[in-house]
Amino acid sequence: PPATPLGDGARPLGRITMTPDQRLLVLALAEPALRHGRRGEVPTSAAAAQRLGWTATKFNRKLDNVCERLAKMGARGLHGSSENLALSRRTRLVEYALATRLVTKDDLPLLDRPATT
Repeated sequence: PPATPLGDGARPLGRITMTPDQRLLVLALAEPALRHGRRGEVPTSAAAAQRLGWTATKFNRKLDNVCERLAKMGARGLHGSSENLALSRRTRLVEYALATRLVTKDDLPLLDRPATT
């Protein structure tokens, strides 16, 4: 049977397995929405990288990887282009992650663990 649309029309793309770093990246971007219900508030890449104790280069590389992977699976609005600014891509990733429960409030304690390089 076809996947049932979620709140914003997003459909689950099947079982998505993420690496621990990928989960942390998505979680860092979704943290304001998960903690405070502020769906429109998405941290900058620099702020999210700092939250994770990562360099901007590491963060951006992993963001590209997550977005490319989800785009290949059918998620829309995650593949960067001149029309798709970085903010809209991060916002869309958070919207998708929340709608599909890719990350939840239960995952927030992962952000409080010591950072790895």
